Amino acid sequence: MKRAIAVGLAVSVLVACGMTQSKDAHPIVARKKVFINGTLVGAGKVIVKEGVPYVDVSALADALGASIETGDTGVAVTTPTPKGECDKSTAEGQQFSQQFRSAVAGVPDEIESLRAVVMKREKVPLGPRFDTIDRKLTQSTAHVQTDADTAVYYALTYANNSLAIAYFKESRGVPVEEAQKDQLDSMLCSMESKFALMKGLLLPGGSCSVFRRLEAHQSPKTSE
Repeated sequence: MKRAIAVGLAVSVLVACGMTQSKDAHPIVARKKVFINGTLVGAGKVIVKEGVPYVDVSALADALGASIETGDTGVAVTTPTPKGECDKSTAEGQQFSQQFRSAVAGVPDEIESLRAVVMKREKVPLGPRFDTIDRKLTQSTAHVQTDADTAVYYALTYANNSLAIAYFKESRGVPVEEAQKDQLDSMLCSMESKFALMKGLLLPGGSCSVFRRLEAHQSPKTSE
């Protein structure tokens, strides 16, 4: 975040063990060099008054890589915005096309609402609802434009189909442990897709098996 520091004529910088005042009435002098972020401040830009060291505002701005604006009320020193982890993530991630993102925005929540019913083993006919999600995903393929679109399409399709299979197995009397054995991965693919769509960016390193397989397939191209 940018920081603006308003000062009058100079900016005070405390330098531990950097400056001392002379014992007689002569002008105060610097006994040691002053550095700001490793940059040496010229001796002519540093003074000490009543035991407090001061650095000329222009020298301070130069050392910090900042800009200066002078006004009627004083001087504003503005430091540059540091690059944070968010900038790195943006550079590393894959972006969605807006059309695809809008087309499937609600699909992860629809899948997870069905999962809650399946896990409770409620006697509710869910087949038509699985079909509705499948149609929505099929229609979204017309909007697939980026690698992120493709990855999330496959992840959501897998999550929906895997859950539907578990539901139909249970309805045919297959033991719950057998019917639901792959549902953790199904849920991860659904939820990681949801978070990626919310962020607008698909980051590497997900736990969903679909994402891992796609990353492994793309990695040889990246190394070239």
